[in-house]
Amino acid sequence: MVWYIPPLSPIQAAAESGKMSMNGILPDTKSLRIPVKYLANLLTAGKEAPVISALDRMLAMRAYMRSKSVDKVENLTVLKQVGLSQAEVEDMYHILAIANYEDRFVIPSSHKEMAEDSFNEKGSCGFSFGNGCSDGVSDSSLFGKKKHGSTIFVEMPKSRKKKEPESV
Repeated sequence: MVWYIPPLSPIQAAAESGKMSMNGILPDTKSLRIPVKYLANLLTAGKEAPVISALDRMLAMRAYMRSKSVDKVENLTVLKQVGLSQAEVEDMYHILAIANYEDRFVIPSSHKEMAEDSFNEKGSCGFSFGNGCSDGVSDSSLFGKKKHGSTIFVEMPKSRKKKEPESV
């Protein structure tokens, strides 16, 4: 899953300096320089309302968590303005702001004993005449076969092998 989280610091700074209008306690997202139309086309098939709603909710989460941690006051009016509960904001905060290391990066798992020789693929995907990424040699085929590189089988390390009981 890929998330897009727009930077909110410039929005907050512009709102605090009076360069943009306010919608109650929160900055007015309709007067932002963020390309809402672009984000709507990218994320919601052109519908701007979900993008503006998401921006409002993220700004409300930021304002609530800031007042909670800095001012030591839970400002519930910000949450009521966008229709969020405290539990939802806490969940949003943990997902969007404090992701675990395992959640930030997805490292593909692979088996070292079945590593493919990638040298054969080096430089093979360039300009071609309809045969896709290949090594330059193509067998004529109506259905086109996927070319496979050579597979190297490596012996498993001794530390991972099961010890066999010694026979008497």
